Amino acid sequence: MSEKLDEYLWIAVVGGIFGFVYCFAIGANDVANAFATSVASKSINLKQAVVIASIFEFCGVLFLGASVASTVRGKIFDAYQYEDEPEIVMLGMFTSLVAASFMMLGATYLGLPVSTTHTVIGCIIGFTIAAKGFGSVNWSETKNIFISWAAAPLLTGAIGFGIFFFIRRFVLLGNEPFRRGYYTFSFILFATIAINLFFVLSKGTKNFENFQENVYDITWVLPTCFGIGAFVGLLWVWPVGPMIKKRMEAKRTEAATEHAANEGPPQAPAFQSTPSVVSIGSSTGRIRPAVSHTPSVRSIGSIGSSIGSHHERRGSQLAEYDPEEGAIKFAISESVKSLKLTIDSEAEEEDVTEHAGNIDETVRVKKKKTKKSFLVRFEEATYKQNLEEQSFLESKATQECWENAAQYDGDVEQLFTYVQVFTASLSSFAHGANDIANAIAPLSAIIAIYRTGELDAEAPVQKWILAFGGVALSLGLLLYGYKVMKTVGYKLTALSPTRGSSASLAASLTVATASYIGIPVSTTQCIVGAVAGIGLVEGRKNVQWLQLGKCVVGWILVFFVAVVFSAGLFAFCAYSPSLVSYSG
Repeated sequence: MSEKLDEYLWIAVVGGIFGFVYCFAIGANDVANAFATSVASKSINLKQAVVIASIFEFCGVLFLGASVASTVRGKIFDAYQYEDEPEIVMLGMFTSLVAASFMMLGATYLGLPVSTTHTVIGCIIGFTIAAKGFGSVNWSETKNIFISWAAAPLLTGAIGFGIFFFIRRFVLLGNEPFRRGYYTFSFILFATIAINLFFVLSKGTKNFENFQENVYDITWVLPTCFGIGAFVGLLWVWPVGPMIKKRMEAKRTEAATEHAANEGPPQAPAFQSTPSVVSIGSSTGRIRPAVSHTPSVRSIGSIGSSIGSHHERRGSQLAEYDPEEGAIKFAISESVKSLKLTIDSEAEEEDVTEHAGNIDETVRVKKKKTKKSFLVRFEEATYKQNLEEQSFLESKATQECWENAAQYDGDVEQLFTYVQVFTASLSSFAHGANDIANAIAPLSAIIAIYRTGELDAEAPVQKWILAFGGVALSLGLLLYGYKVMKTVGYKLTALSPTRGSSASLAASLTVATASYIGIPVSTTQCIVGAVAGIGLVEGRKNVQWLQLGKCVVGWILVFFVAVVFSAGLFAFCAYSPSLVSYSG
């Protein structure tokens, strides 16, 4: 078939909408998983996570995303069975996007971290079973997905366990932990930068045929990558590392000085120098300290003298200090009462005059406050939420886990915030390379079939589609990512910069390696396995096994429900009676 499928324009348009919705759901679920450890450990806040994700997700999408998208689209089912029926594949990809979008949004609403990779693959398997039967599924390729269910979290958990075990044993629990952590950081920079560059040059450049054919050679690529990584690691040793170390030491000295000043011996009350206000009560008439610079205790005498020149004084003293009450008491006279009334009446007149003279300005201020309150509500509903407090209120076990977690050297934890930001960036890059294929593959297939009228499993993925998905990912993280972040970042185990760095690095390396090989693993399963792995380093009680079990059950249920749901939706659309067919 060579003619374009103009009659199916609605599938391309609506498919683009649901492709955006599904990318939005990926951002709210999978991208939230990738940054949950960074936000929970307080290395970065949610707003910073959105900025970092927007930059590095795009880099991963543009460099590595196209190749993985082709793998998902072309190897899940036998494309040759649809060679003369491209419109069936077009409809199947459309129903897959619709089914996956609803399922992912529902799971995200419940705060359940699920595999977006396996969700969309399950939907594709469901439609091809409904269209051509079980024989149309490429089980030899699909079996790798089932293997990754166990292999991805277990492998990532083992890597995360090993990384944090090394950091805890030789850095956090050793002598001079800050010095050890300082030099460990240079090694982490070396390893992560070298591996990241190798992935970009070997996998990402496959989109540029001239580079692959005429320039690329493993004999110089591998030494170059590790050489650049070693160079950056040495830059940390000098001069970047010493600069940061000096700044951290200065902050520590400043904090120690401030703490010593606050812990100094208490001074006796100096009423002459402490501002206070005259507060006349109903019975005792006390003068209480206040922040405003109004008459001090010393000015009370002048007030008494002024009153005494016009009225008869009652008692030997107008005011006396009561050490038990810690306040000044004085006998209430009719003169004081009249003075209070006079002051109050004058204050009311001034308030009325000022309000009447600035009525327009007051209205403008109220309008400004209304606009500001809308922005404040938006911030509080998205990236300024207190996720830790919400998690503790929702789960007492989570609160106990965090309260009983071991606390390590604060300077080392602060140092590892730099590691956490770097590993979060690497995780974001790897996520963009791998998981953007989940939504881009079906949408790219729909667009390609609509344009050419033919089915080609090897058709290149359009760059604008990749950018389209990247925008939706960022919006999903900003507007809806907080729900899943609470589950992965707070409810599995207690996290800190050292723990979070270990988990993020382990997940990043696993996902990037899978992307290089061409296996569509789930970022969700990798990060969950890594978090559980670093929690096991300090004992089984540091892992919330019930929450971990919910995550695992969710992965399995969502996949099989996706298969059934997608198959049913496709069958409804494809095999329902048509008014058009009966009209002829």
